[in-house]
Amino acid sequence: YGCNAIYRDYWTDYLFCKDKGISNEVTFAGCWKDRRVLFQHRWRNDSESRLAYNRITFWHEDYPDCGTMALRTAAKNSMKYFGDGKHGGSEVHMIGFDYDKSGKHNNIYKSSNNYPLKVNPKIFPSKQFLETFELYPEMTFVQYGNWDDRLNNYKNVRLA
Repeated sequence: YGCNAIYRDYWTDYLFCKDKGISNEVTFAGCWKDRRVLFQHRWRNDSESRLAYNRITFWHEDYPDCGTMALRTAAKNSMKYFGDGKHGGSEVHMIGFDYDKSGKHNNIYKSSNNYPLKVNPKIFPSKQFLETFELYPEMTFVQYGNWDDRLNNYKNVRLA
């Protein structure tokens, strides 16, 4: 499970996109041919690539970031396929979430295509992202890389 431009460096089974620019980039890169691609519904534009849109799924939840959708889908699928529906059967590993304590959203793709140099007003992790840990208390979430102190509030989240 990955978000946005991660496809440039890593292959993921599921690729989530929230913003229009990166959604178009992912469409024209043909990512939909070899993996499950999910876009936020507001960016559907059938005229761009009808064949692609027959294979792309659109999600309707209006989370402030696509990381929340990716994390919730990973947890849900883990419980469905590796657990008994009530208890998770595996861990969800979180890689690439940039927790920026300065208030400026840190992003490894900043200044590349579809990632402008301007400061992003979003502060991560979002309320909805954090609520995911409460929704799946039986799951274990493992964070790689940097750490946000708010994650200390959840017994089911740990640093790798």
